[in-house]
Amino acid sequence: LRGSNLSRRERKQLLRTVTDVFRLVPMSIFVLVPFMEFALPLALKIFPNMLPSTFQDSLKEEEKMKGELQMRISMAGFFQDTLTE
Repeated sequence: LRGSNLSRRERKQLLRTVTDVFRLVPMSIFVLVPFMEFALPLALKIFPNMLPSTFQDSLKEEEKMKGELQMRISMAGFFQDTLTE
């Protein structure tokens, strides 16, 4: 097991793949048990991060990034105001 270190991109992709594998187990239960797929919307309401990353909407991810950016901008403004006082 001698190899080079993973790059940041490879590490991120490996982490996403491993989490998708673990998220696939509960999803397979909904598929295998008869009529269990009708309970899937309720389960997704309770556990919103249960879907694998391939089912994530890019628009939702973009909104999340915009929200984080707005929060950082407001925090930067707050810190600038406290420094000027």
